[in-house]
Amino acid sequence: MEVSRFSGQAFLITGAASGIGRVLVEMLAEHGAALVLCDVDTERLEATRRALAETGRRVHAIAADVSSPDQVERMAAEAFRVAGPIGGLVNCAGIYPVTPLLEMAAEEWDRVLNTNLKGPFLVTQAVARRMIEARSGGSIVNISSSASRLARPGIAHYGASKAGLNQLTAVMAVELAPHGIRVNAVAPGLIGTDRVLAAARGPAGEAEHATKRARIPLGREGTPAEVADLVLFLLSPEASYCTGGVYAVDGGFTLGIPRY
Repeated sequence: MEVSRFSGQAFLITGAASGIGRVLVEMLAEHGAALVLCDVDTERLEATRRALAETGRRVHAIAADVSSPDQVERMAAEAFRVAGPIGGLVNCAGIYPVTPLLEMAAEEWDRVLNTNLKGPFLVTQAVARRMIEARSGGSIVNISSSASRLARPGIAHYGASKAGLNQLTAVMAVELAPHGIRVNAVAPGLIGTDRVLAAARGPAGEAEHATKRARIPLGREGTPAEVADLVLFLLSPEASYCTGGVYAVDGGFTLGIPRY
């Protein structure tokens, strides 16, 4: 395997057991990174860890709920203990229920905001404190969404969580810059994850998928690897002057009306 710029560096990825997170950890492993994987789905998490370990990768798995302060603190402490100083963090854990506003229970609102917004706050706080203590600097990438910019029915909680994450990214970037820690966000549009493609097979999902594709200037959904490529750049030294940004990877989905 060719040694890359990530050889010998350690990264912590939440939401690592499926979707964009799973593809991201596979790509980081190919570039020589040491990995700490975090997810609430213990079965998929262990399957991901085992698959990477069988290829000779240096990988650890820690099950944790990112909305729990106690679990996040335990996860961060263990990550630094087993992998050494963590140089990069990707907050990829997130949930995406779809419920009309007037039918949305307060409990569902709290669950989405706790996972998608409180989670990145807790994880970044716990990891950044240790980065500062180690005087190692680092790069943090939050996975936002085009839903932070575009409204559509059923995602009041999800859209609010991702819009909040964009502003949280900006404030984190300002506060952590003096410590050599960069913070950026990536905002995917329609991405062909297993979950998205499965949902598109139903009648309602098929119509939604087609409607979204119709307004994408590039005319297709993206792949998880295309999102991961941008994350890899932001984690790398090549992005050393990038902080506080929210970078769209959506085929032009959020630009406006693609055609008349």
